[in-house]
Amino acid sequence: MSTSSGKVAIVTGGATGIGRAIAEQYIARGDAVVIADLNASMAEQTARELSANGRCLAVHTDVSNEASVVAMVQRTRAELGSIDYLVNNAGIHLHKLVVDTSLAEWQRQIDVQLTGPFLCAREVARDMLAHGTRGAMVNIVSVAARMGRVKGVAHSASKAGLVMLTQGLAMELGGHGIRVNAIAPGLIDTESQKAEEVISSTYKNLYLKEIPLGRLGEPSEIADAVMFLCSDQARWITGHTLFVDGGFMSGNLSLQGNTDYFAEMPLAQRGS
Repeated sequence: MSTSSGKVAIVTGGATGIGRAIAEQYIARGDAVVIADLNASMAEQTARELSANGRCLAVHTDVSNEASVVAMVQRTRAELGSIDYLVNNAGIHLHKLVVDTSLAEWQRQIDVQLTGPFLCAREVARDMLAHGTRGAMVNIVSVAARMGRVKGVAHSASKAGLVMLTQGLAMELGGHGIRVNAIAPGLIDTESQKAEEVISSTYKNLYLKEIPLGRLGEPSEIADAVMFLCSDQARWITGHTLFVDGGFMSGNLSLQGNTDYFAEMPLAQRGS
């Protein structure tokens, strides 16, 4: 894979987990990175640590708030220059039956996981178009975008919407040399999940039985896919959703939609 140097990437939800792994790989290949995260203290800590190897800026950002996103993009432009890459990674998870879900809870899922990427993509696209940047955007969706889940309706719906946002953006921006793709992770073994034990052993064991490669994914493997989609090797790929799931979605899964299986869904789950 070719490397780049001196380019600028924005990673939302970049303070921890998958987002941090993505930011680390951008830094490793010589790009400057903005950690756009709602958790200001964690964003600052991550930026300090990554700055030892490159230029990394923390910007407190609520992706669901238009003014916050506009300010983040403007600050990125002012301090780092033209924006080359955007990774919409920020996400939350709601684990509730539809009948128990409030309108506010539903709306928060949509605000963060669909409206947020729309706002970030719109503002970054405006910057790219204004400066003639032939950049790339990657939206982190989920295998949930293609399969229904008990207690995961709001999450799945927002991620499915993000797939369509990806395709529409690819069509609108392709003529300007801007590529837009999505990555759908399977279950990723993040440090936060290990520390908080939010994945029950029953859920993990059931999930592992459905993965042809026989293990959970690592944050670095999602970051690898992001780097590919932002590289010249992917120069003729746009509007695509790449499943990085160990083969989980490759067959006729016996457990898709099974109530007992998805009753073990973790209460908080990033990146899947």
